Amino acid sequence: MKKINVEQWERKEIFRFYENFSMPRFQMTVNVNIKRYLRYLKKNKVSFYYGMMWLILKIVHEQEAFRYRFVDNEPVLFANVHPSFTEKVGDGSRFKIVHGEYADDLITFEQKLKAAALKQGDQFINETLESRQDWLYFSTFPWETFTHATNVTNFDSHDAIPRIGWGKITKKGELPLTIEVHHAFCDGYHVGLFIHQLKMRLKGY
Repeated sequence: MKKINVEQWERKEIFRFYENFSMPRFQMTVNVNIKRYLRYLKKNKVSFYYGMMWLILKIVHEQEAFRYRFVDNEPVLFANVHPSFTEKVGDGSRFKIVHGEYADDLITFEQKLKAAALKQGDQFINETLESRQDWLYFSTFPWETFTHATNVTNFDSHDAIPRIGWGKITKKGELPLTIEVHHAFCDGYHVGLFIHQLKMRLKGY
């Protein structure tokens, strides 16, 4: 974790302008084609859910804008961020929030997330882990496609953890993907770059 010297930061003016907005996060939804990547995951017997989180985190680790957070009300940059994700509990309608650990290798990543979910059992959430800031929140709505989605939230101007979710894959292989970020750290340019890189990676499989 690296503390940011705001006075010497090139984003100083932008950061100061947006940091204390009552709702400083913005969100957008785009469609990405995952047909090629889906075939790759099936061939390697990897869950699409875990595989999509891994690919997104791979890109996030290449882009600083998605790894800035507030710690003790001061901006910091994390070298690594990890997945906090929803997971179904048994065969019922309940779910839990699981905190996993990032790994650069896809198979290792999937194994770590499965182990974390299994270890947690039926517990809804680990509040101690949830209090950390080095997360990226993931959630899905696999029952239908959509053109827009929102996230439940407290109006905390220093909650800078990005939220990423997606819906049902269409017959054409299109996936609606929603991205929410804190404007003090991340601009439309950075979101656009993230989307572009994601689309390029998805085409490469």
